Amino acid sequence: MTMLVPTNRRPITPGAVLREDFLEPLNLTQGKAAEALGVDRTSLNELLNGRRNVTTEMALRLSHAFRTSPQYWINLQIAVDLFDAQQSEVAEEINLRPVLVGAGA
Repeated sequence: MTMLVPTNRRPITPGAVLREDFLEPLNLTQGKAAEALGVDRTSLNELLNGRRNVTTEMALRLSHAFRTSPQYWINLQIAVDLFDAQQSEVAEEINLRPVLVGAGA
């Protein structure tokens, strides 16, 4: 399965999806959601505000609480991570490195 990552804008973060598609429609406070997830409120707040990434453990917690798949949350995080990497100085340096397979290798 190929994941398409936008190149012209940063993908929506898992925290924004959690807030807009789950917490707000369910009228859940951060405190209630953190309690249900079994995490501290600070961790959840950092995720919601883009200062913390979704880990595999958090993906399991979110998938259980909101009846989604863990892969859903991981895919959201991967899209953001790939976009950030593609916009970094490291990506520019990588593009200058030789290609090892294919035409002209």
